[in-house]
Amino acid sequence: MLRLLSILAVLCLCIGPLTAHADEIYLTSGERLKGLVVEEHLDRVVLSTVDGERTVLRSAIDEIFFDDPERNYVYLGNEALAEADINAAAALFRKALQLNPEFEEARDAIRRAEERRQKMNKGWSVINPETQLQKYGLQLESTGRFPVVASVRPEGVAFQAGLHAGDGIVAIWGESMAYQPASVAAERLLGLPETTVKVTIERKASLIAGKHAWPGFEMEMSPQGLSVSRVLEGGHPAGLQQGDIVHFLNGHPTRYLPLASARNTVMQSRSKDKGLVLTLRRHIFIQRPTEG
Repeated sequence: MLRLLSILAVLCLCIGPLTAHADEIYLTSGERLKGLVVEEHLDRVVLSTVDGERTVLRSAIDEIFFDDPERNYVYLGNEALAEADINAAAALFRKALQLNPEFEEARDAIRRAEERRQKMNKGWSVINPETQLQKYGLQLESTGRFPVVASVRPEGVAFQAGLHAGDGIVAIWGESMAYQPASVAAERLLGLPETTVKVTIERKASLIAGKHAWPGFEMEMSPQGLSVSRVLEGGHPAGLQQGDIVHFLNGHPTRYLPLASARNTVMQSRSKDKGLVLTLRRHIFIQRPTEG
């Protein structure tokens, strides 16, 4: 109850515009950090500051105030969802979407809350999620970064949705799976029969100069970051798709990379023996089987 009151108190502060032109993190130690939250995970956040990026464990965080009001509502909604207050969480997520109808994170959060409600109403639970996930034709393994697809059967719903061996499971309905064991991702992937789950994957694509019209795709800056805006008619030989997020170019992060520099890197790679390696992030939707 006290936590809920705290959430409502913070919500009141979020109604008007924030005076600070940056995100602010208040630590349990009393320290205050300012910058831009560039990553949010279950157990930590990454803050970009004037002195570089800083990783902060959630166990050390008291509150976070975002410069964008809609992000505050999603943050508070996640706090409510963690306390199993689904009604409050859903209301906060809907408010975020009302403030910014293009905010994909809020749409995903609404679906995540609704799925939690459906599971609770049905009394749904699962024992040994990694074993149960084999019904999807899928096996995961834990790594130090993301759970990774160890194997996927061609006849399973995961493969049919576009999941391949070696893919990293980045997020499920927008909830980061970074630094989580495979069992957590498996539990989130599983759900009621004939429902859909949105999975964000990470996959590498290698382009070899001389194999096709170089580079065979175009890029733009989208709200999600550097994105593939167009591919060759009929499909790209390396499997690129329109809408893919280019997370790394030749192993270098694109978070702070200007579009012109990214395009220049792509064109210069034509003359290199190794060509170009892109680390892509893509959303796929898995239709859960009838027997879930």
